[in-house]
Amino acid sequence: MKSKLKNFFVHIGHLTVSFFQSYGKLTIMFFRSFVAMRKIPFYVPQIIEQFIDIGRHSLPIVAITSTFMGLVLGVQIGTQISSTTPPWVEGGLILRSILLEMGPVVTGLVLSGRVASGIASELGAMKVTEQIDALRTMAIDPIEFLVMPRLLAGMIAIPVLLVFADTFATLAGFVSSYFTIDLNWNDFVKGMRHVFNATDVYTSLIKAFIFGMVIITMGSFFGLNSKRGAKGVGVSTTLAVVWASIEILVLDYIISATLYFIW
Repeated sequence: MKSKLKNFFVHIGHLTVSFFQSYGKLTIMFFRSFVAMRKIPFYVPQIIEQFIDIGRHSLPIVAITSTFMGLVLGVQIGTQISSTTPPWVEGGLILRSILLEMGPVVTGLVLSGRVASGIASELGAMKVTEQIDALRTMAIDPIEFLVMPRLLAGMIAIPVLLVFADTFATLAGFVSSYFTIDLNWNDFVKGMRHVFNATDVYTSLIKAFIFGMVIITMGSFFGLNSKRGAKGVGVSTTLAVVWASIEILVLDYIISATLYFIW
């Protein structure tokens, strides 16, 4: 019994040490990427290419996801409103739900599945085929050449995608409200105006900006640390999506709680 208990704590200790070592390496990579931004003029073509890949190519899935998110919100909120509550209230509830939580979180989770996995698999394949080592041989910093353009593009593209996502979700919420409780456009806008606060928009964009950094950083880190073989790349891709999703949910709470006291 004592031996099993000892092995259990030893295992927990090893996991804890490994966790902090990995986060230390991730933090170093993140700050090295920021330092590398001093050379942005030399990497403009790569940044534009990554912006197109992260932004434009992600727009269809973001549009579909946000549209159905808005439709669901319209149904769920509409069916929960009591007969004594004015119908126009639903417009404000939908808007605040999308801006503060559903928009940034759902968009972030969707992009974790598409962007983080794509980056991890691409960089992982480069790692196992020794292309990363070839870059170092040519005196090219992999962080500067591979991670920095993706990080900068993600920091710009993901907030832009969120603007589209919030727009699609809000319009879909109106359509759903119209068919659920027969809410007309004027009353829907009245509800939105009643609760609208500029800080909600700032909160949404701040979350998207931070989530963008998390998604790109996680994908890049696990990709650059892939193990040998196809299995290693698959494991790295899975870990990138899982940890990016966890980070988004944890940071969502931290950002919301922090900005609640600031605003």
